[in-house]
Amino acid sequence: MAMTTPPLLLAAPHRLPFLTGSLGLGSAATWWLYALGQLDGGAAMAIAPAVPAALLHGPAMLFLGFTPFVFGFLLTVVPRWLGYPDLAWQRFGPVGVLLALGVACAQIGLWSAQSSLLLAGLAILGTGWGLGLLLLVQLVLVNRRDDKPPCWHAASALAALALGLLALLCATGFVTASDPRVLRWSNLLAVNGFLLPVFLTVAHRMVPFFARMVVPDYQPWRPDWLLALIWALLGLRLLGEGFHQTAVLALGSAGLALLTAVLAFRWWPRHPAPGLLNVLLWGFLWAPAGFALSALEAWGWALGRAPLHALLIGFAGSMLVAMVTRVTQGHSGRPLAMFGLAWLAFAAIQLAAVLRVWAALKGEDTAILLIAGGAFLLGLAPWLVRNALVYSRPRIDGRPG
Repeated sequence: MAMTTPPLLLAAPHRLPFLTGSLGLGSAATWWLYALGQLDGGAAMAIAPAVPAALLHGPAMLFLGFTPFVFGFLLTVVPRWLGYPDLAWQRFGPVGVLLALGVACAQIGLWSAQSSLLLAGLAILGTGWGLGLLLLVQLVLVNRRDDKPPCWHAASALAALALGLLALLCATGFVTASDPRVLRWSNLLAVNGFLLPVFLTVAHRMVPFFARMVVPDYQPWRPDWLLALIWALLGLRLLGEGFHQTAVLALGSAGLALLTAVLAFRWWPRHPAPGLLNVLLWGFLWAPAGFALSALEAWGWALGRAPLHALLIGFAGSMLVAMVTRVTQGHSGRPLAMFGLAWLAFAAIQLAAVLRVWAALKGEDTAILLIAGGAFLLGLAPWLVRNALVYSRPRIDGRPG
């Protein structure tokens, strides 16, 4: 007889991916802090002589930390964006299981310095990624078959997932062949083609929608053409950085700095707002700051990795805390509100981002890097553990999901 009642971790699309992300992000951050400590002591962790920990830091955080959260969120919201019921657990379950197995195997490979385990984990993760992308593409095709209006947020998110999968394949190729050129394109695609467009797309959809619900007389503003402009400017960044065209990189970055500043101004509520909306808006301010720094770097200012980490830690990290908190609270029967550990995580992200930018401006000062890594891990860990416990327990209101 077929199982009709799902296991608890498959009772909702976000449960297992968010649990995987919580453990994966915490483990990757711990591994990187340990690697930094080794570097500070004169040692160098490596999977292989040509694959040092410093080069794996980006793929570890992006693919093993952020990616499961992205899938947990999109598997939950894309059907709703398209006007369909929630996905059946038999459809999203294999995606969540493969993501979890892939992240676990890759993390073991990182910690044990076994390239074969890391490669196996990335391969399993890629299989789950491809399956999840296919599932969401099928929904979009059904939406077109039903002659419904196109959902550009879903199309934008799926384009980001496709480029992210390509970035993951490049990262796998780097671990296999130790070719830094492949890693470079993996990082460029993962940042400009996957992570930034996902968070900008979700912010474009979520911030005005949420603000309208909780702020009186709020006038939402989210024209669809903004998504096309975001992609065009991100494309300029990708091409400019990928092919060493600084003028093109500067144009794309400056355009995104201006655009995200306008969005922050237009989205800002003119009345008091709850904390959960405020952290979305405060975290979004890192976007114009990071893109402006990137434009200055392209124009010749020596800023090192400061622009990148303003965007990845400051913007993406802040938005992750805000969005994951909102989904976790709402889909567990809890109030849609920030709580103590969520505030701690958000504050830690701000501190880690500032310190990481400072470290870059100080020539990658190892002591500051260690403090930044410690702030990131110690501030997020209690929030991640608390959330992991929530995902492994039934909803407190007794409802399914």
